[in-house]
Amino acid sequence: MRLDRLDLLIIAAYLGGITLFGLRFRKRHKSIRDYFLADRNIPWWAISLSIVAAETSTLTIISIPGLAYDTNLTFLQVIMGYVVGRFIICFVLLPHYFRGDLYTAYQLIEHRFGPRLRTVTAALFLLTRAAAEGVRVYAVSIVVSIALGTGEVASIVMITILTLVYTFEGGLAAVIWTDVVQTFIYVGGTLVGLVTMLHLIPGGWASVAEIAGGLHKFQVFDTALTSHFPHLDLAKPYTLWAGVVGGAFFNTASHGTDQLIVQRLLAARNQKQSVLALLSSGVAILCQFALFLVVGVVLFVFYQVPHRASARRIAFTPRSSSPTCRAGPPAY
Repeated sequence: MRLDRLDLLIIAAYLGGITLFGLRFRKRHKSIRDYFLADRNIPWWAISLSIVAAETSTLTIISIPGLAYDTNLTFLQVIMGYVVGRFIICFVLLPHYFRGDLYTAYQLIEHRFGPRLRTVTAALFLLTRAAAEGVRVYAVSIVVSIALGTGEVASIVMITILTLVYTFEGGLAAVIWTDVVQTFIYVGGTLVGLVTMLHLIPGGWASVAEIAGGLHKFQVFDTALTSHFPHLDLAKPYTLWAGVVGGAFFNTASHGTDQLIVQRLLAARNQKQSVLALLSSGVAILCQFALFLVVGVVLFVFYQVPHRASARRIAFTPRSSSPTCRAGPPAY
């Protein structure tokens, strides 16, 4: 894949613009509170979008449509569990975080259990976060290396340097506001891609609804109950029970104790705004994942019908709610 000059100009403008945008916040730092908590003066909606961006990566944008392409929309049950977990955090954890002037989630652990456990939990966060972000940066580097023709190592170095510059200099305020910009960019790009595919499919959304609906690809809920109630089919990966319970536990841990999210919540003007930011991010993430999954369904239909971009049709065999493709592009 080769990019023309206009594509390269847009990429360069984005990388340079987002870095300069983040750097403009470095002049506002007058204290440690300004740097780590943005002086607790960030509006709730910006924190909400920043939380959404923090839990969305290149892997998310690539893999979630692939799930719907291969199966259906039942992954949304996990996201429903995320929303339940957010309610737990709002009632159980956030009141403790706003009792005092805390800068990290681990200060609360120190106050309750002592400095030794605080050190252990902080070290675990650094190790696990380094591993997770390493995978995400590598995934981005693959895309960048293909688009720009650079090697993966050079792409990793470029991404790391540009991110570190505005993050280190701009503090939390730079992180949150660049997250807001990036959220609008990738969601907007997803919507453009969705509209483009619908335009290329004869009949548009009506054809998508007819073909995908007939294969149950719009199925959201799966109770996994067999005909011999109340026995459960434990072989299914995404069910209502596993999604709500597992998603709630996972989200309570990731958004309630992980410094990556807690620091954003502590930047709110007060506890009420922090609660509003967290709950609204749950609604936003549910809508976002629904959008990504619908893109996967539309992609599936896109490769089933003749359209003006390609007349090639791929064969498929319905298997319950999951089609099995025998030709054509892979799901991921």
